[in-house]
Amino acid sequence: MTHENQLDKKLEVFSILGFGGLGKTTLAVEVCRRLEEEFSCQATVTVLQAFDASKDMSGLLLRILHQVVKVKRDNEQNCMQEEDPLGEIDSNVDNLASMLIQRLADKRYLIVIDDVWTISAWDAIRCKLLDNNNSSRIIVTTRIETVAKACTLANAWGDHIYRVKPLKLEDSKTLFVNRVFGPNNVCPNDLETAMDGILKKSAGLPLAIVSIASLLASYKTPGSLEMWTRICNSIGSQMESNPTLEGMRQSITLSYNHLPHHLKACMMYLSIFPEDYVTSKDRLLNRWIAEGLIPEKRGLTLEEVAESYYDELFSRNMIQPGQVIYDGSAIECRVHDMMLEVIVSKALEVNFVSLIGSRYGGSSHDTVRRLSIHGDLGSNIEETSMRHVRSLSTFRPEGQGKLLDRLAEFTLLRVLDLQDCKDVKDHHMKHVCRLFFLRFLNLNHTDITLLPSQIGELQHLQTLWLYGTLLNGVPESVINLEKLEYFGLSNRKDWRVLLRLPRGLGKMKALEGLLRVDIREGDTELAKEMGDMVQLRRLGIVLRCTGCSDKPVLREIGNSIGRISSIRQISVEDMSEDANNMDFLHHLPSPPLLLRHITVGGKINGFPDWMASLTHLVHIELWWIDMHGDDIYGVLYKLPNLLKITLDRKCCKDEELVARTTFKFPVLKELAIVRDNSTPRVVRFEQGAMGKLEKLMVRFCDQERSLAGIDNLTSLQEVELVGKKNTKALQVAADQLKTESQSRQEAEQFKVVLKYE
Repeated sequence: MTHENQLDKKLEVFSILGFGGLGKTTLAVEVCRRLEEEFSCQATVTVLQAFDASKDMSGLLLRILHQVVKVKRDNEQNCMQEEDPLGEIDSNVDNLASMLIQRLADKRYLIVIDDVWTISAWDAIRCKLLDNNNSSRIIVTTRIETVAKACTLANAWGDHIYRVKPLKLEDSKTLFVNRVFGPNNVCPNDLETAMDGILKKSAGLPLAIVSIASLLASYKTPGSLEMWTRICNSIGSQMESNPTLEGMRQSITLSYNHLPHHLKACMMYLSIFPEDYVTSKDRLLNRWIAEGLIPEKRGLTLEEVAESYYDELFSRNMIQPGQVIYDGSAIECRVHDMMLEVIVSKALEVNFVSLIGSRYGGSSHDTVRRLSIHGDLGSNIEETSMRHVRSLSTFRPEGQGKLLDRLAEFTLLRVLDLQDCKDVKDHHMKHVCRLFFLRFLNLNHTDITLLPSQIGELQHLQTLWLYGTLLNGVPESVINLEKLEYFGLSNRKDWRVLLRLPRGLGKMKALEGLLRVDIREGDTELAKEMGDMVQLRRLGIVLRCTGCSDKPVLREIGNSIGRISSIRQISVEDMSEDANNMDFLHHLPSPPLLLRHITVGGKINGFPDWMASLTHLVHIELWWIDMHGDDIYGVLYKLPNLLKITLDRKCCKDEELVARTTFKFPVLKELAIVRDNSTPRVVRFEQGAMGKLEKLMVRFCDQERSLAGIDNLTSLQEVELVGKKNTKALQVAADQLKTESQSRQEAEQFKVVLKYE
């Protein structure tokens, strides 16, 4: 930030990004303090949340002007005098901007623009600040990623974005103990459990830790356990009523209040999920859609609109990532405990949700609209009317039998989410099939064994999830679900159970996702009908055919794939014993050139020619292809956007799998070599082949396996080794990797993760 060369003479902007209460402003002020001697002028101004340049710009410029006027101490009179007082000035914006330019013209300045909420506010402020070619700097603090990026867009040296992370547990504990008990003291043993609970809820948020510590500073004797426990269990209500926590509540609530109306509803919807609950992106988005929270927009599907809302909540640091995959996207999310307290409070206040079995105490309203079960039902639930309930969600595996027996009363239900509920029985399905308005039905990981034919009467159903159940199939009536968009089935006790569909599939034109579809030799008509599903984005088929690859059913599958222009993800697996079923992929009349994900699981005579044309492909997964390593890498390195390669069972027939120097993968970030218990025995990387690789995962089985050329992976951040604990080759590789990592500069070292089976 203080280096000076010809490029550094330009004005540079640094963004500090993070959730409210993480200490962005504190960090910016500390930077200014440490660099006080480096800059002749400094100023810090806070931007109003609803900043209006026509009304607020003059006040902001005036505050900057008052600070950049140099101050000196009159030693004789022991008072402060301005070297160049502003005096009476015209508060016109243009006049103030002109004065600021004059005063900064020959000075190196450092200005902090604190809490910027919009790009338009930044653009208006930035154009008033002079680039005097004197190595000046601006620090912007913001909670919103798009704003942080916009602020640093014009930098000569690229993005300068510092993402503030929550405190680690030990640092949180130190801060808390110092604030409550004073430096160099410890927490009494009988208060430690309560302290751990408070720190868990604070989740590394300095403002929360300091605020709660201030509240408890008067209660530090061994007899204070009751008060500590009460505070831990009632932080939400304490934030509303206790003046000590008012600042924390205001800071966190600001982020919610700044959301546009459509995002407020989507954010409040997360109050349905329990504390610390991690939910999948697909589950959340499909529920938003089913509840009518996502409006139609011209040229976009509802899923695309919902995804844009999801991304914006992340950009605003309103939700936190769970699992993040190779392209940087979060396929799971959760809410910070402090933010959850705020949105639950607001949701309960407006009767958006009723929480049963949680510490929030159930519903205080006569009409229940969204019912979420977090724990024991209690006795009051039996008297609660279910006539107006729009969604029912259970997050407790057992103890729901009495509620499920009342499913027939939920006549207006749109969302039924029973994932992981072990009390769901086959006889409950007859009630489910009478819920005429149902749009979202999640029965994942339940114990149902039979789906009634009446399921086809749910004419509004959009999502039907049956993964990890005990079902062996679905009734033919599912083809009557013409509004169904997402459909999937798997049996947790028998992986061979697939989705066997009847003829008439072409009626289901709304389908966007169809996975693990069982295709057999006589399914020519079914394969043909797949091409009528023009909205299909994800297709997974499993072949159970015998004979040659020129069978009509395979030709029709190829024709159908070519007709579905919307398709983005394809998985083709071969469960038959034939050696050439997958060769139909060579003869597609119209290849799916917009694919982003492809899985090929079966022996194939080389990659199809069109594979090298998949310029949008980001992930490829392969197994049983039984090809030479050069034939695999020799095609894949040409794909300009390929981020991840997964090589599963029996992919490479060579003793060595070599990423050669000539195979320069331009953006590849992840390589996974999994579940292959024979070849290759050596995984080698030549110089320059995978220079952008950040994560490597290798599974070690009983046979010997080794890694070579790790020193050529200069961008490596993590290596994950998987296998049995007593596998010698795994331990040798781990030692080798740790040595290699330690030999690098600290900033270039990588993490070695061992996962034992």
